[in-house]
Amino acid sequence: MMYQYGTREWDEAYAKMIEERRNTEQAPFILGTPEWVSEFEKKIQADERYKEIAQKWEGSVVLVFKADPQAGFDNDVFLFMDLWHGECRSARLVPPEIGRSGEYVLEAEYDRWKRILKKELNVVKELATRKLKLVPFEFKKAAKLTAAAQAALRLVDLGSQVGTRFPDDVDAKQAEAFKALLQELKTEFAI
Repeated sequence: MMYQYGTREWDEAYAKMIEERRNTEQAPFILGTPEWVSEFEKKIQADERYKEIAQKWEGSVVLVFKADPQAGFDNDVFLFMDLWHGECRSARLVPPEIGRSGEYVLEAEYDRWKRILKKELNVVKELATRKLKLVPFEFKKAAKLTAAAQAALRLVDLGSQVGTRFPDDVDAKQAEAFKALLQELKTEFAI
């Protein structure tokens, strides 16, 4: 059964799936899984420093992991964060049409996101050089992102604090399970 995003049924089924996966999967979780996103959400929600430096931020931020079949991503993956005045109201994987409708859609190749989360690359510099792309690019939005550089850096810090296994670093059995999960998410949740 495919759930329709934005309905109570979708929300309840998604929450149930996360709860079940958190009970059956072992941390650290694989980047791109609902349980990893849930862990990231909890880190943001509990972080007093983020709440303080993001007080003026208004708007959803979507991280787009571009398709990379070698890493296990056959399709783009959209992580939607509903951020408002220092609060993370929610973070979840969403269908592409919802992800593309976010206020600030940041898109990059999977390997670039991996290197950002490992703190090998600076997210602000990646934005400035457009290697991490604001889609569509609008100067006013880019200026707002630049003004919120400290909040963006803190989000990266929090993301790097989530115990993370990267899908291209796991064994073959785990990689197949990851690909099967992404297919299940596409079939049931249109993610």
